[in-house]
Amino acid sequence: MYIYDVFTIVIVGLSHIVFYLQLIQYERFTWKFLIVLSLLFTVLLGIIVTVTGYPEFNLIVSLIFLLALGLLRQKHGLTFSQNLYFALVSIVSITLLKMVFVQGLFQLFMLSPLNLYLWTASVLQLISVSIIFLLLILFQKQTRKLACFIVQSPFLFYLSYILLMLSTLILFILTIPTSSFLRTLHLNYGETTYIISVMLFLVLIILFSISSHLAKEKILDDQQQKLDKELLDYVEKLEVMHEELASFRHDYMNVLLSLHDGIRTKDLEQIETIYRDIIAPTSELINHREIELVKLSQIAIPEVKSMLSVKVIGAQQHDLSVLLDIPEKIDQIAMPLVPFIRAISILLDNAIEEAIISQERNVQIAFFEGEDIQRFIVRNSCSNQQLDVQEIYEKKHSSKGKKRGYGLFSLKQMITKIPNAQLETEFTSLYFTQIITLKK
Repeated sequence: MYIYDVFTIVIVGLSHIVFYLQLIQYERFTWKFLIVLSLLFTVLLGIIVTVTGYPEFNLIVSLIFLLALGLLRQKHGLTFSQNLYFALVSIVSITLLKMVFVQGLFQLFMLSPLNLYLWTASVLQLISVSIIFLLLILFQKQTRKLACFIVQSPFLFYLSYILLMLSTLILFILTIPTSSFLRTLHLNYGETTYIISVMLFLVLIILFSISSHLAKEKILDDQQQKLDKELLDYVEKLEVMHEELASFRHDYMNVLLSLHDGIRTKDLEQIETIYRDIIAPTSELINHREIELVKLSQIAIPEVKSMLSVKVIGAQQHDLSVLLDIPEKIDQIAMPLVPFIRAISILLDNAIEEAIISQERNVQIAFFEGEDIQRFIVRNSCSNQQLDVQEIYEKKHSSKGKKRGYGLFSLKQMITKIPNAQLETEFTSLYFTQIITLKK
C-alpha cells in the first residue's frame, strides 16, 4: 500500500460523512472534528475488513456508521426511512462516482504518452476522490435543497429508493467479494454488473437532476407566493387607509361648513359642540398608527417594503407604538437582498417580542440613505434593566426559553461574512438599539 492509498481511503471516508451530513441538514460539526471522525472511521473499517477478511464489510460498516450519525437528527424529524435513504445515497453515489472517475482517468492515461508505474493506479484513485470531495464542497447548498425536495416528493423518494437498493446490491458484487455466492456472481457477471451499475448511476443522476430543477421551481414558486401574499396584504392595508382618509376628508369638509355657519352667526355654543363632538375625536384618526405605513413608500424594493409592512402591522396588532423614519428614497440595498431581508427580519422579530413584554411598548425603525453608507436601525423598549450586549450573540443565549437562542447568533455570523456590513449594538435607559451599517 502506498501513501496515496492512505490519503484516498481517508478522503473517501470524509466524503461519505460530509455528503451524508449535508443530506440530513446537520451543520454543527467543525472541519477538524470531521477529519478526526473520518480517520477513526477509516481505522475501524480497516480493522474489521482485515480481521474478517470480507471486503463486503466496507459497505455494511459504512452504512451502519452513517445510520448512527443520523441519530443526531432523529429528534428533529428525521425518520429511520429517511436516515437509511440518505445513507444509501451517500454510499452509492460516492462509490459509483469513484468507480466511473477512476475508470475514465485510467482510459485517458492509457491514451497519453506517460509511462505506467506501479503507483499510477493509486494516484488516479487519489485524484478521483479529491475531485469528488471538491464537488461536494462546491455544490453543498444545492445538495441540501435537493434533499429537502426529494423527501417532500413521495414519487421521487420511493422511485429513487428502489434504484438505490438495486445499486447497493450491485456494489456488493463489484467489491471483489469473498463469500462464495457473491464471488461467483462477480466472476460470471462482473463486467455486465459494472455496465448495469453505470446505467443505474446515470439514471440516478438524471433523476436527481430533474429533482433539482423541480426543487428550484418549487422554491421560486413558494417565494413568489409568499411575496404575492405579503404584497396583497400591503395593498389591502393601503386600501383601508385610503377609505379612512377619504371618509375623513368628507367629514372634514362638513366640519368646515358647520364651523363657518357657527362663526357667521357667532354661535359660541355651536362652535364648542362641533369641537367637542367632531374635531377632538378626529385627532385619533390623524394620529392613527396605520399612517406610519405610508412612509414605506420611500422604499423602492418590493421585497423589503412588503416584509417591513408585515412586521409593522404585526407589531401594531400587539398594540405596540411603532415609529418609522425613512427620510430619503431607498432604491437599492448595498448588500445581497436575501441575507439583508433575513437580517432585518431577525432584528424586528426580536425587537417586537421584547417590546411586547416591556412597559413602554415602543418600536422605532429607521432607514437612512447616505452618499457612502446605508444605516438600518431598530430600537425597542426593554423589560430587562441589565443586559450584557456581548452575551446576547452567543449561541443558544435567549431570554425567551429553550430552543430560541439562535436568531442573534446566526445574525452575527451572517453579518460577519459580508465585507461591507457592520452590526452595532447599544443598550441605554431601558432601550435596546441595533444598527446595520452598509458601506457602498
